[in-house]
Amino acid sequence: MEFEELFREKFRVVLNAARAGDSEKVLAGLRELYRIFSEQYAKKNGDSILVKAKLSHWRDVFARQIAAVQKSGLNDRHFRSFYGLPPLRSEDAAPAAKASAGGGEIDFSGILPPREEAPAVPELPEVPEAPEESAAPELPEVPEVPAVPELPEVPEAPEEAELSPPSDEPAEPVEEEPAEEMPEGPETPAETIADAKGAPQSLADFVGQRHIVKVLMKEIAIARQEGRHHLDNILLLGNPGLGKTTLMKLIAKELGVKLVAIDGTKFRNSQRSTEAFQNLLQNVARENVPVVIAIDEIHALNDDLQSGLLTLLQDRVYISPPDKNGIIKHIPIDEFTFIGATTDDDKVLATIKDRCLRLKFQLVDYSPEELREIYRRKVSALGLTITEEAIDICVPRSRGSLRYVNSFVEGLDRELYNDEGIRVGTHIDTAIALRFFAEQGIDSKGLNPKDVEILRAIEEDPSGSIGADTLAARIGLDVKKYLSEYEPFLIKIGFVIVSGRGRGLTEKAINYLKTRTED
Repeated sequence: MEFEELFREKFRVVLNAARAGDSEKVLAGLRELYRIFSEQYAKKNGDSILVKAKLSHWRDVFARQIAAVQKSGLNDRHFRSFYGLPPLRSEDAAPAAKASAGGGEIDFSGILPPREEAPAVPELPEVPEAPEESAAPELPEVPEVPAVPELPEVPEAPEEAELSPPSDEPAEPVEEEPAEEMPEGPETPAETIADAKGAPQSLADFVGQRHIVKVLMKEIAIARQEGRHHLDNILLLGNPGLGKTTLMKLIAKELGVKLVAIDGTKFRNSQRSTEAFQNLLQNVARENVPVVIAIDEIHALNDDLQSGLLTLLQDRVYISPPDKNGIIKHIPIDEFTFIGATTDDDKVLATIKDRCLRLKFQLVDYSPEELREIYRRKVSALGLTITEEAIDICVPRSRGSLRYVNSFVEGLDRELYNDEGIRVGTHIDTAIALRFFAEQGIDSKGLNPKDVEILRAIEEDPSGSIGADTLAARIGLDVKKYLSEYEPFLIKIGFVIVSGRGRGLTEKAINYLKTRTED
């Protein structure tokens, strides 16, 4: 079956399922469309660059529609408009899914047909077996087929402009909007790995997370044998403070390449952020050297930016969302390792997670023995000594996290200075450790004053069960911070339970609070 005929058949399946309100069939059909476009794009059949670009564009259109239907069902207004479905009543209409609009309105002029028209089957480029090198095939005119929407032409800049090296022109200044300003120098040489005292200098030196480290060491060894400076796409999942950033740096160091570290939280749902992200990748493409592209908190990227990463991960070409003029830019990056790190993988597009499926890792809390070894190393790196009894005081307060270990070691070091800033000792014993934790208000269970405030707020709620948003507001925390930094530990130690009604205390927590009151 010819590609165009196959496409029309699959598209009609989606259209009919959408009209019947069958979201499961719509999703299945969209996945089939995505698959056939991916396969056609991958074929080495002499297609021109223009045809490849159009195939890639429509593959990504269907990827975004998959994400939209997964989030909003068939209620997403852009999805309904695309397939010529009648708009929902305003009170029933769901907002446009971020997979299509990045959380806000997007200009679809020149991309979608007018809402009132009954579009025809999407036009596709012919895919000749051996086209002449001198001519790029154009999209043929296809007679309009009633009641089947027509895929619009891909907005194009002149071909040479899309594929030429990125401009050296600096990015638009952002001083007037500090919240969206990109950090200076996001490209960090891997040689700066020793950014903290006692930090591991190699993967073999990394304590804990052996289920991840062992696999990565083997993957890097294979890459070296094959003469590669890159690995397959990697996704690191886990709570804050478990070593995701350190692992990113170590992978770059072991591969012997530069690390480009990107903080996903620095990008907002705006055209300016999209351009800043695009400029960053253009800089990487311009240098044209093997590199690790590491995006921390990748879930914070809006869905348009995440969707743009799909072709980068699969085909090593970043395809930008349309700019204000409808121009889509293609940025090829030859050899790189992609690493995404997240504390909230539910907000990472499923299509990105699928592309990291082989090297997707869940980081876990550190065991007491691993924490003891980390304390020994970090204290020794400062030129200090510590008793095993003092370490035993530190470990249960560390919440299984490197972040707490680093903070506590720094605090214990400060206890060895007097008020004039003069060091008065180099040895940490139980008395010093107990004094430090007493000053910080951290008890033997690792609970700090904010943890206790959280438990009291739940206890004092008249319903006996409280929602996360209400709880966070009462204790003066951002709900995301509460959910990522406080609640997991309180659940882990058996103090808080989460049900459909909200957060409640266990008998263990109630007894703990009673004991504190009596003390």
